[in-house]
Amino acid sequence: MYFASFHTLPDLEHPKRLTEKITWRKLYQHDPRFATFCDKIAVKDEIAKVIGRQHVIETLWTGTDPQDIPFDKLKPPYVIKVNHSTGGNIFVRAPQDIHRDEIITALRKHLAHSHAHRFREWGYLGIPRKVLVEPMLVAPNGQVPEDLKFFVYDGRVHFVHIDRNRFNGATRNLYDREWNRLPVKLRFPPILGPVPKPPNLGRMIELAETIGAQFDFVRVDLYSPPEGIFFGEMTFYPGAGLMPFVPWEWDLRFGEPWHLYGGKSKFETRKPKPDNGNYKLDDGS
Repeated sequence: MYFASFHTLPDLEHPKRLTEKITWRKLYQHDPRFATFCDKIAVKDEIAKVIGRQHVIETLWTGTDPQDIPFDKLKPPYVIKVNHSTGGNIFVRAPQDIHRDEIITALRKHLAHSHAHRFREWGYLGIPRKVLVEPMLVAPNGQVPEDLKFFVYDGRVHFVHIDRNRFNGATRNLYDREWNRLPVKLRFPPILGPVPKPPNLGRMIELAETIGAQFDFVRVDLYSPPEGIFFGEMTFYPGAGLMPFVPWEWDLRFGEPWHLYGGKSKFETRKPKPDNGNYKLDDGS
């Protein structure tokens, strides 16, 4: 998959690029904490411990069978998602958006999907698969608020990108921690027009660094609607390590601050033997 994306193989003996280091992490860095922080339900208690429950989005319902979702008791707007994967969010903005059979069918498909097996992201293996319902955060324009994603290395934010219209014509800009625009494109086209520096950027950086301080590298995603700052998710494998930086030199720049073999991380990252692909597939093989 790496070769198909970049037409070269990753250097896993001396990884330098961010994409190479994420690939190295998939193979060798199996921190037992990853599963908890990759689980969209279990992570909430961990985040509440470090930055406070006020920054955690409320859970309206959770369960293993989509058939049990209490649609008659839930008040829109809300979001339905699965806890063991990324994407596939279902937005219920109004009662007319409730198409039960379609929603249940879609969720069962998402529950059957193995994100871990598709991209070999070790941290997602073994997460008990569940459905999660949360209130939908709404920006003043009535849309989903902008998503700010902070790249945290040994407890320090070095880069951040802001996403707009993530579910309908997504656009993205990248910045340093001082909100200086970076001349790089990452997957989505740039946002048209100026993007003012968020007035609470300093506070969001502080929260992201507090969350990420216990890891050598993690991306922390936050929302900032009018009612406050909320934790979205954290990922140890941004873009599955297949992110197309344009120009590609920025892959090196984003990888440089990540010290795999030491630093402040409490988890020892010395290189053990690889797993040799011994993953169980969905059919048990």
